[in-house]
Order: sequence, then C-alpha cells, then structure tokens
Amino acid sequence: MTVKGRSAKAAILYFVIHMLNEVVCFFMLYRIVQDPVFIAMVALIYNALAFVSQFFWGSLKDLLEKFRPGIISIPLLLSGFLIFFIADAKGVLFWISLTLLSIGNALIHISGAELTIRTSGGKLTPVAVFVSGGSFGVILGQVLASTEISFWWIALCCALMFPLVLIGEKLYKGNPKECNDCTGYNYVITGRKALIVIFAVFFIVTIRSYLGYSIPMAWKTTLWQSVLLFVFMGIGKALGGVLSDKIGIRKTAIISIIGALPFLLLGNKIMAVSLIGIMFFSMTMAVTIGMVISVMKIAPGAGFGVTTVALFAGTTIASFVRSGSLVVNISIIVITSAICFLMAMYVLKPDKEEK
Repeated sequence: MTVKGRSAKAAILYFVIHMLNEVVCFFMLYRIVQDPVFIAMVALIYNALAFVSQFFWGSLKDLLEKFRPGIISIPLLLSGFLIFFIADAKGVLFWISLTLLSIGNALIHISGAELTIRTSGGKLTPVAVFVSGGSFGVILGQVLASTEISFWWIALCCALMFPLVLIGEKLYKGNPKECNDCTGYNYVITGRKALIVIFAVFFIVTIRSYLGYSIPMAWKTTLWQSVLLFVFMGIGKALGGVLSDKIGIRKTAIISIIGALPFLLLGNKIMAVSLIGIMFFSMTMAVTIGMVISVMKIAPGAGFGVTTVALFAGTTIASFVRSGSLVVNISIIVITSAICFLMAMYVLKPDKEEK
C-alpha cells in the first residue's frame, strides 16, 4: 500500500469514527436536564477529562507501542453512555458515566491523531480531515438529542465504531519507518527552540479557542444557523490541511489568521460573511499541528495533546472572562490575532523551504 493510499484511508476512517464519537458524547450531554449551574459544572468537568487527559494518553501511546487507545475507548464510551440512560444515572452513577464517556472520548482522539499523523508522510491533510469530523459530530449529536430518537440507536452507532477502530489498527502494518517517525514534519525554521514553538502553539490554540466565544454573531438565532456554523467550522479545519499541503503552511497561516479578520469583524449581522470568516479562522488548527509535530516528532501523541490542553484553557477562560461589548470583542480579536500572526511568522519556514 502506498503512503498516499494508507493516509487517505486513515483520514476517511477516523473522520467517520470521530464524528460518531462526538454524536454519542453530545447526544448524552444534551439529554442532561438540570439547572444551568449544574450544566456548567458538567461541561467544565467533561472538557477537563476529555481534553486535558489527551496529553497523558498521547504520551503513553508514544512510550508504549502496544498501547491501543482506540480499542479501549469504545467499551468506555458505550458503558458510560448506557449507564446514563439505562440506570437513569444520578449521584455517583452519573459522575461515573460522565467520566467513562469523557475518557473514552479522549482515547478516540489520541488513536485518530496517532494514526493520521504517523501514516501521513508529513502531510497535514489526513490529520486535518480526522479532526474536522468532530465539528459535524458535535452539531449532529445536539440535533439528535432534541428529537424523540431512542438512545439505543445512538448506542448502536457507538458499537459500530469498534470494527472501524480495528480496521484502523491494521493500517499500521507495513507503515514505512520514516512515516512512523514523523520525519516529514519539517515546518519550523531551523534553530527555533522547541519550547518557544510549543509555547507559540499553545498560545495560538488557546486564543483560537477563546475567540470562538468572542466572534460577533448576532445572526445566529436558529438551530439551522448553528448547524451551518459547525459545518463551516468542519470545512475550515479540513481545508487548513489541504491548503497547507497545496500552497504551503505559511500562506495558509496568513489566510487563516489575517484573511479571516475582515470577515469576522464585518459579519456580525451578515451570516454569509461571518461563515467565510469562521471557515478561514478554523484553518489554523492544521497549521498549529504542523508546528508542534515538527518539534515533537518522537512524541506526536503528546504534541497533539498540547493542542487539546490549550483548547481547554481557551474554553475555560471564556467561561469566566467574556465581554458583551461588541467594541471590546472586536478589539480583542484584532489584538490577539496580530500577536498570533507574528508568532506564526516567527516559527514557520517560508513555504519554498518546507521539506
């Protein structure tokens, strides 16, 4: 099997797995009926377990070749899901079900990241396509939770993920050593210190996560508009990888950070304009993954975990520090985007020097 064929299969496979994973998780989360304070606490704990733990699980996968996070994840997801619905989980049972669901989610992410990064030959499209599946799954899970559909259908989707994960494990067989060792990831200027690059990635992802709550979107008032929002986010995440491979990661960074600004700032009441900005804005995901793996070739799972810890940091900050002022939010977007742009330009190689 060629590198291109293997990476394409890994990308499509984990796009589907990631989407189903988020459908299961968000179907359950949006079926929780409690007061707003309790819901906020659940969201914080879920995000902490699902995002922050990925650094640990990724590091473990990097250290132990025989560790198979994907195979472990499905029983955890399914058991947490079924405990919640069958046992009508309350009290301790509820927190057990939430913990199982969150850890299962984290393990699926690491399984997908490791496979799509280690089989890609240094290309960013596979991991970007994998990550993009989450956006479609999040909104689909929310929509399904608002219907009368039985939880058993969602449980079936969860169970069907297991054979897909097993297919993914077989893709490691015959994978070239240079791919497995991530030697193709060379997007960072020679001589840039790894810690500086990791800090830049952490900062950019944290800001991207925080700004997701600050973008002016007065137009978003209905469910179908929320669906469009998540669809364009997913398209943007995948497009970031495709463009990085086609025109270069540095040009993609310019489009995603600077090119998105006018659309984000002028699209408050114009949905089409705002969606274009959100699509461009979401492209930074692939750029940051390319940056961090370039300096963490021996530990791509941990590198991916750096970005998910930063996502948690951004969402947590947004939960406690958020302005309702349009002027303040626009100022934050402009200033932080400028800083992120300068950091990216300091770290990334000129496109002609890649590889």
